[in-house]
Amino acid sequence: MATSASYICVHEVDNLPAIDPDADAWYREAALLAKPDTLRPWDRIVDLYSKAAERNHWKAMHNLAALYRTGWPGGVEKDTQKALDLYQKMVELNIPQGYYDMAAMIGNTTGVTNPASDGIAFLNKAAKLGNPAAQTELGKRYIYEAKNIELGLKITQCAADQGYGQANYELGDYYNIVAHNYPKALSFYQIAVSQGHAGAALVMADIFDKDSLPHDAMWYRPDEKQDALYKQLRVQLKEDPELRAPNLMKDHPLPAHPKQGFDAEHPDQRPSL
Repeated sequence: MATSASYICVHEVDNLPAIDPDADAWYREAALLAKPDTLRPWDRIVDLYSKAAERNHWKAMHNLAALYRTGWPGGVEKDTQKALDLYQKMVELNIPQGYYDMAAMIGNTTGVTNPASDGIAFLNKAAKLGNPAAQTELGKRYIYEAKNIELGLKITQCAADQGYGQANYELGDYYNIVAHNYPKALSFYQIAVSQGHAGAALVMADIFDKDSLPHDAMWYRPDEKQDALYKQLRVQLKEDPELRAPNLMKDHPLPAHPKQGFDAEHPDQRPSL
């Protein structure tokens, strides 16, 4: 990923293995039992995830490793080695999420001898296989550390194109804080909200709240309807992180910016939905 011209966007779905139907049923049952605000039967959850992991269900391995990595009071005992073993198994199966998980573990300098070089190697591999979280992290590094903005934006956009809310949120931050293209920033924040990003909903509500300061920075006029909409969505997303609003952009089009219109570079060009 040395140059913007040579970068090729890869989507994770094209590098995922087939999933065993029985393993998927066990995974889904475990995920349902593990939902917040429920009396979670941890022994049953671990058992179901373990059975699915034995059949190489990558999401089950990811979730089970996360439980071992952090532990859960009164439910799952923390076991760093078990987490590492599951991540290593995912890497051996060439699963994109496994490389990203290993990079995150290395970032905490857990069980590795050379965290700096090993971590970036795993992060690069995850991104090349299309993992959107890895692409988002790598994109940020190119934008803010390597100062290769064009390449960083391309990588982040690749993650955003996969429906990854955090990538759209990061693009919103870039166009807001760095490029000062506020209409473009707002459109990315809105897409992030539609993909379940509660933080983006808070930003959107603040922008249109007459009593909040951020709208002064972005120079949008206060809007009670927009403010109420995003405050409501933020509450709903906190209660249900799985909530999605795919029609948000169509049903609630954004207003033009008072000075920049619909895009600072092309003020009269209304964004396509």
